[in-house]
Amino acid sequence: MLNILIATTNPGKFHEFVSEYSDLPIKFVSLRDLKLDKIDLEEPHDTLWENALHKAKFFAKKSGLTTIAEDTGFYVKHLGGEPGIAPHRYAPTGPERNQKVLKNLVSVPRAKRGTYFQTDACLYDPTKDSFTIFTGKVKGFITEKLIGRERDGMDYDAIFYYPPLKKNFSELSILEKNNVSHRGQIIHQIKYFLSKQLALRHIVVSVGIVVKNRRMLVTKRRDNRPEFDGRWEFPGGAVEDGEEVDECLVREMKEETGYQVKILEQLPRIIMRCESKYNYQVFLIGYVCKPISGKLKLLDHESSDAAWLSLKDCQTTKFLPLNKRYIRWHLKKLKKYIDL
Repeated sequence: MLNILIATTNPGKFHEFVSEYSDLPIKFVSLRDLKLDKIDLEEPHDTLWENALHKAKFFAKKSGLTTIAEDTGFYVKHLGGEPGIAPHRYAPTGPERNQKVLKNLVSVPRAKRGTYFQTDACLYDPTKDSFTIFTGKVKGFITEKLIGRERDGMDYDAIFYYPPLKKNFSELSILEKNNVSHRGQIIHQIKYFLSKQLALRHIVVSVGIVVKNRRMLVTKRRDNRPEFDGRWEFPGGAVEDGEEVDECLVREMKEETGYQVKILEQLPRIIMRCESKYNYQVFLIGYVCKPISGKLKLLDHESSDAAWLSLKDCQTTKFLPLNKRYIRWHLKKLKKYIDL
């Protein structure tokens, strides 16, 4: 199960996230769980997304976990955008912040009490040093008094009126609020993103056993994953959208080996392997083929070497496991084309 850190010390915000993600195969942990909640990290930037990235990267490197961090601004147009990008600094406590906003808007008509929340969130993966930014925004009005209860860490909800529901955010349940709020928007965006990332991908791969002079061509894989790098395999690649498997085979052979090939036979057994670590399932469909034109020319970024092997040579060659299995299961067929 994947562990993801929600980098907030605010229990309300943490609950908002986790309440929407219960159907995903993910365990969410908080800064408090990891004893990182005492760190008072500065927000040095003047944009929400940069602060979100700053926090996500910092705590991801501290924890070693993929991390979600966010930064939220609260903007009142009549106050020149205050409280702004750092709404928690507008006054020492939640009740004081609300009272300061209300005091500054005394006698201001509703038409000029427009306001909005904006949240920018960052999902940062420390293993890849990669990040994705999500944005949510919701508009409303400042009420003339507090309505509902002031939730811990969500102080402004008690003065934020949301016209479509004719209620203040403080009057909504967490799930109701998540359906419409700024943070709810990014929560749903991140959930969709994660569900796509976690979904098991099915990859159909067309591979060619290129034969010449009763030997078969194999290539040495170049890969940034240690378990794949330097292993031998048959040339081939994934079938693209709208492409037939045999069309893929001919295209891949030209791209990866430099040969234009003629298909001699499709091997009968489709072999499947599930790479749970990388969240995909491979279906290997093989063809015996022969070169009809061209000369051997490898794709440098995919292969570091090539060799022509007999079946006996294959016994001592370090193949990728799926390719090794393919030879074993089709040995009888391959003897028609390749020397022992």
